[in-house]
Amino acid sequence: MSLLGRLREFREYPDVRTRLESVQRELSQAQKSLEKSELERQRLSGDYSEARHRMNFSEKKAEALQAALDAFCPKLESLAKMIKFYETISPSLDPQGFTLYRTAKNMTGIDPCSYFAYEDNRGMFEAMDGRQLLRWLTSARFGAVEWEIVTGTCYEQALLREVDTSAPEYRAFECELYRKVLDRMGFGNLLGPEEVVKSQGIEVSAIENQSTELKLYSPLSGKLAEPEHDRREALDGSGLAAFRDVILQDIEDERMPEEEERGLMACFDGSEAVNEKVLSLFPSVEELDGVLCGVAVCRIHGKLSPDELAELKEYCAAQYNDSWGEGFAQRPRHTEYGDLYVSFYTDSGASILTKGELERASAVASRQMKRGGESR
Repeated sequence: MSLLGRLREFREYPDVRTRLESVQRELSQAQKSLEKSELERQRLSGDYSEARHRMNFSEKKAEALQAALDAFCPKLESLAKMIKFYETISPSLDPQGFTLYRTAKNMTGIDPCSYFAYEDNRGMFEAMDGRQLLRWLTSARFGAVEWEIVTGTCYEQALLREVDTSAPEYRAFECELYRKVLDRMGFGNLLGPEEVVKSQGIEVSAIENQSTELKLYSPLSGKLAEPEHDRREALDGSGLAAFRDVILQDIEDERMPEEEERGLMACFDGSEAVNEKVLSLFPSVEELDGVLCGVAVCRIHGKLSPDELAELKEYCAAQYNDSWGEGFAQRPRHTEYGDLYVSFYTDSGASILTKGELERASAVASRQMKRGGESR
């Protein structure tokens, strides 16, 4: 190496030495961090092993307690026992009652925030727990609500009345609610057979399995033809209300001999469950608040599940659109005002509603209209 190169290396030596010392310090710090991380890893590994051991022990303990409950706890065969069991476990598993409320909400399809629009706009439901919300829900479900105009406004506020908890319908609802809640919490194996569960001495099976009437409502449309004047007037449910007796008589006159016992169910070809539970289905009309509606009057044995009710509605829609209703819509009824044509046609089963669904839809629409007016 030349003398010039040696001189250059001599001049650069301090900088190289400084950089080397810096790298060595960084390496030392990295090694210390690595050692610290390794210690932390070992600690976390130990914590994980201990937590895993506790979890395994808790799982085995839960299984043992469950087995003990199965062996020593009497079956929850009455509503009182189910409520007492729920109240015992709820401080730990459902402290605010939201499991109870959400189960009831799913059962009824009622959302208090939509049903009680004025109260919702005031923020009344925001701080409520599940038990408080359940009271509003059950009041809506069982019609224990009065409405009054808020002073100085055009809006209605709700006044809750006491729900008749002694009514068979309410007791059946409560039995179903607590059965579903306890099953959801993992205690389904403690429940007694559903058909023998009793509510305050009354067997729910007797309530659910008796023959009851179910009405399914749908919109009506019609037209009034005056051949002499070559004029046709379209009619909705309000216009058809004046012809209620004429339509009822015509429905009766068109009943076929094979329909005397079961009505339109005589040609039902759907599921066996629906065929067994729906004893009969007779089309009719009924006036509600000045509007004439189509109504399928059904005799039900037992209780329809949501899927079975949906199937029955679809069958009604099919009968109205393509079978019985198609012929009925094409035949005129002679009146002093001209020939009357009436159609039960409906777009789908979705527009066929039970009385409760019809009332809730009307109430929700009314509340939303008022809420919309208030927001403006």
